[in-house]
Amino acid sequence: MRPVPLLALVAGCRVIGGGLPDGGWPPDDGPTDRAADTTDLRRDQRPDLPPAERGPEPMTLIGSPELLGCADGTREGFADLDSWPKIAGCAGAWSIPGLLGNLADNPQCDRRAGDTSTNPGGDGCSIADLCFEGWHVCRDPSDVESHSPSECESIGPVDYPRLFIVRAGASPQGLCTTDPRNANDLHGCGSLGQPETASCQPLDRRMGFADCLGTGGVWSCGTADDSLREAALVTKTDGALGGVLCCRNP
Repeated sequence: MRPVPLLALVAGCRVIGGGLPDGGWPPDDGPTDRAADTTDLRRDQRPDLPPAERGPEPMTLIGSPELLGCADGTREGFADLDSWPKIAGCAGAWSIPGLLGNLADNPQCDRRAGDTSTNPGGDGCSIADLCFEGWHVCRDPSDVESHSPSECESIGPVDYPRLFIVRAGASPQGLCTTDPRNANDLHGCGSLGQPETASCQPLDRRMGFADCLGTGGVWSCGTADDSLREAALVTKTDGALGGVLCCRNP
């Protein structure tokens, strides 16, 4: 994957370079209309890992949830509306377990979820609450392929640990599927976890129980006895380290 070039970001957006002014963002160059529908940029302030481990902070878009696809109005993955108008990486948490059941298919907390929402811990939410109305959590590899012209490439900085998942587990043979009887591992796009198997491409990363455990509780996938059921059990307690992929409805 390659980071999105800053010059490729949405026309009219303010670009934050490598060095922020001492006062932070926005710079002191006049009033900024934070309520405007035009998309803006900010730095993600919720990474879980120490700076030495996570690398530079990625760029994030702020704007209309209807356009961005993320319920909280901030998009953390595929941060260029011109290039990716139909798919979004939405950071956030959820407390209702799993990706494959009926509760994961519909919002459970009225879409009050997301890392910049009033409910960053995702209390009472399912994964569906991270996507805005008119969008859905991408179902499987083919759903990502049909919505992203670059597939997983350029979802964000390669040296920043995040995973944005789809609503799929995998069979014991490693084939990604939405069949709830096959719930092995978490699958998506990003830089956190292990390289994806060929049978789940164009997705490029997956996380098993040990990978979830390594996040210090941000991602939770059950116990070691559940190492073939991560997609049925996963919850997320914080907006750091990724979230879900949201695809625009037809």
